[in-house]
Amino acid sequence: MIDANSKFYAILTAVGEAKQVKADAGLLTWKITHMAVGDANGTDPLPDRLQKVLINERRRAPLNSLAPDPANSAILVAEQVIPADEGGFWVRELGLFDSDGDLVAVANCAPSFKPKLSQGSGRTQTLRMNFVVSSSNNIVLNIDPAVVLATRKYVDDSVASAINRLDAKQSVLVATTAPMVLAGVQEIDGLAVPAGSRVLVKDQVQAKDNGLYLVGAESWVRTVDADSSDKVTPGLLVTVERGSANADTVWQLITDGPIVLGTTPLVFQWTAGQNVPTPAIDDRSKRSANTESVRAQIESPKQEFPVHVYRKNRLINGAFHIWQRGKSGVVGKANGGPESVFGPDRWMIYSPKNAVCNWSQLALERDTTINEAKYSLRLSRQGEGQGWNLSQRIENVETLAGGKVTVSFHMRTSVPHTCAVILRQNFGVGSTDPNVDVGTSVELTTAYKKYAVTLDLGSVANKSKGTANDFLELIFASWGTGSHVTDITNVQIEAGSVATPYEYRTLHEEHRACMRYFEKSFLMDHPTKSNNGPQTCIATFTQSGAGGSSQSGLRMDFREIKRVVPSLTLFCPGEESSQIWAQSAVKPCTGTNIQSLWATGFSLSCIPPSGSVPGYTLQVEWTADAEI
Repeated sequence: MIDANSKFYAILTAVGEAKQVKADAGLLTWKITHMAVGDANGTDPLPDRLQKVLINERRRAPLNSLAPDPANSAILVAEQVIPADEGGFWVRELGLFDSDGDLVAVANCAPSFKPKLSQGSGRTQTLRMNFVVSSSNNIVLNIDPAVVLATRKYVDDSVASAINRLDAKQSVLVATTAPMVLAGVQEIDGLAVPAGSRVLVKDQVQAKDNGLYLVGAESWVRTVDADSSDKVTPGLLVTVERGSANADTVWQLITDGPIVLGTTPLVFQWTAGQNVPTPAIDDRSKRSANTESVRAQIESPKQEFPVHVYRKNRLINGAFHIWQRGKSGVVGKANGGPESVFGPDRWMIYSPKNAVCNWSQLALERDTTINEAKYSLRLSRQGEGQGWNLSQRIENVETLAGGKVTVSFHMRTSVPHTCAVILRQNFGVGSTDPNVDVGTSVELTTAYKKYAVTLDLGSVANKSKGTANDFLELIFASWGTGSHVTDITNVQIEAGSVATPYEYRTLHEEHRACMRYFEKSFLMDHPTKSNNGPQTCIATFTQSGAGGSSQSGLRMDFREIKRVVPSLTLFCPGEESSQIWAQSAVKPCTGTNIQSLWATGFSLSCIPPSGSVPGYTLQVEWTADAEI
């Protein structure tokens, strides 16, 4: 007799135990397919592992589902649904059958009567058995035969009602762009809208008539998901699919509640997607802006932007990161005339007569308070006259002409002195106009300091520009005499009167910019000279003819197109000469000649040494100089 002490459980049958062992070993794919229920002839059954059938089976049918428990993947849930028109028996025992028709698990359960519809108390009932798959003996059975499934219609109606009350609505085909008569098939936003289409109506004179409508041959009706006050709520969102103006946009109802449909004015606002509504010029509100309004605002004669909003450092290598010609050198003579050389890329260093200036790369000290700066240029001079000049020429005399220009830099010196800052406009070869200089001076101290000077650069209107090599030149001119050391870094030229933080470029960007004016084939840290050693040479060709025969068309492309056709200098990797080196033969070639030279590259010819054969490696180093 069933009472409070009764136990309900499930076990694998002997057949089920054997099949699970095989399944665990990978020898069997175990398919549990059916569930049977029985009344056990009115007795209170106890599961028996030797059972092959239920005591009194009343119904057997395929499982409705067999899947892992979402809350515990170690548990498999077997489920069967008994429809309302089946029943008329008690459920006291359950059994699971596999695809072979074998009873593999048996369970008892609390008695439950399953009526059928003809008895006047029919119900659809779900039976579930939960199996802990980690056990090969007893299987825990949790069953609730009193679960009543809702009808499909009830579920569908409940889901539809819940969806219709959501703020996010089903998309509409188009949205209106102006007031319109809400009747009949018509064209909206450039599209012929067929009957049955969903439309966002948002521009009616009487805003209470706005909302979501269904197009019809007669009067339009509100859509089923927006036809009552409880379905039209503040924050309602709808996406527009098509249309010339409103395609792929999202609109939001911004009317506050409570809303009475047909009475409360409904206001829709663009929220997302393309085609942002264009605000008026000089609109200073927090409305979203589109590219049309931004361009109109920029082009408006009323608009003024601080010039440093679109700043750009016009100098190259202002932080002295690129040193293709080497990291140190000397310019000038203790007893001789003035001299100029290029030091760090793009920078020319001048020493007056009877004076010497040593230039070198200097790593900044860790306690230097210059944001991100890594290197400075050190200029150490001794001899007669005044200091040194450091300059860089920027292509095109039109650069920054006719406006205010700010030069900023960090500098220090071992002996305090004056340093001039000059901007020179040079009108190029053949111009009849002389150079135009503007400048000022700063007082250098022994500690790094950021200096900023603003100069008024003259206009180039009505000036005679030459045929080539016109430029704007920045010149630092030291007026210090005797021996002193000066360090400089983070040099910047920009439009306007504001000295903004130094504009850092990546090392790659800076190097590419420098190679427009000077490029070498050597590895960055290798000196530009002959006889560096073939093992470091990266400019190679392949010999195509026999030794002693002329080989031509040895082409090499520059990594960056030069400003003009450069001057090309060749260096032999294996000896002190300008010959191509036959690396495989360990001998120089003869008759090395520059066949062609372009802004994009060059072509060489030579005679490989006797004894060399096709396929041998030929090497040469080179520099290409196109500085202004």
